[in-house]
Formats: sequence, C-alpha cells, structure tokens
Amino acid sequence: MQRILAAVLAVMLSATAHADEAAAARLNVVLTGLASMQADFSQTTRDSRGQLLQGQGGRMSVKRPGLFRWEVATPSVQVVTTNGSVLWIYDPDLKQVTKQKLDSQVGNTPALLLSGDPRKLADAFDITEEKAGRNEQVFLLRPRANDALFDHLRVRFAKGQLQQMQLADSLGQNTDIRFSKIKVNPALASSLFDFTPPKGVDVIDEI
Repeated sequence: MQRILAAVLAVMLSATAHADEAAAARLNVVLTGLASMQADFSQTTRDSRGQLLQGQGGRMSVKRPGLFRWEVATPSVQVVTTNGSVLWIYDPDLKQVTKQKLDSQVGNTPALLLSGDPRKLADAFDITEEKAGRNEQVFLLRPRANDALFDHLRVRFAKGQLQQMQLADSLGQNTDIRFSKIKVNPALASSLFDFTPPKGVDVIDEI
C-alpha cells in the first residue's frame, strides 16, 4: 500500500498533524449530520491506463449505526447488505448467497464512512482536506491498516450532501462512484437491511 507521508522539518510535521486533526473534525461535522441516506449511484472502474473495466448502476441505502444496503441493477443484479452484524452478498444469476461476519475489515472500506461512527474515522484513516469549489468540501482518506482494500479514498460533498467517491487501489485501478436523486436523512426501516435467502439458492456460510 502506498503512503504519501513527507516531512522535512519538525515544524512542518507539527503543522501537518494539526491540519489533519482539523480536517478530521470538519469531516466528522458533515457526517454527523448524515444519519441516513438513499441515492441512485453510477460506478465505473478503470485500470492504470484509463481503460474501462466495469460499469454499474443501482441504488444504495445507509442508516447509522452500521446498516448498509448496496443494490446493483445493471449490468447484472447483485445485493450487498448488512444489518450491523451479518453481511450478505447475493448473486441471483449464480443462485448463490454468501453469508459473512461483519468484522473489522469493514472498517477499511467505504462502508465505515457511510454507516459507521464518524468519531472513529480518524482511528481508521489519515484524513486531509483538499481545495474545492464553492459550497463544496473534498476530503482524502488513507487507511492506516496495512491490509486495507484500497490505497486511498476521495469523497466530495456539495452543501453537505455526498456527491462522489473515488477509490484507488495499489494496482492502479480507480473506481468512481457518483450519486444522484439523493435523499438525506429519510426514514428508513431497519428491516430494509435484513436479508432472507430466497428458496433454491446456495448459501455459502463463512461465519
């Protein structure tokens, strides 16, 4: 995993540390106001040369604490959902569902940003704030864990609403997720995040 950590003088190190703390605090303020969210998403993944590898679209729902549902509608259907303790990954085309324990690894994924405790973000990520347009905020997050699933994550907010997430991994692949038809703090039933395997599908239990 790449880490961009550079400092020459102790003064610069101190200033950087203060800037990171301030950025983390500002991100915490934005996310604390996001108790729940629903939106459509479009997602593209490109390789290190910029060639398109995959495109997806669908609907996402999150609710704090710990509830997350990601429904891919195109080009094929997939559902990833968690009720805070169990993670389900359902592939209708394969007639297969995988059941996993929601462990600490999720703390190294964007799921923590959207459905976790904002106060714990600074424990999991190095956070900096980048220059942005008017009424926008852009934050760059780098996982502290060596086994994280991505190298860095960039998130963009406009007037407090999450608009875009960009992920890059150590192989140079980049994923761009853009949100539309955004609903902030809608009333979401907790049952939305439960999952019961349909009859006739293979259940792979990894718990």
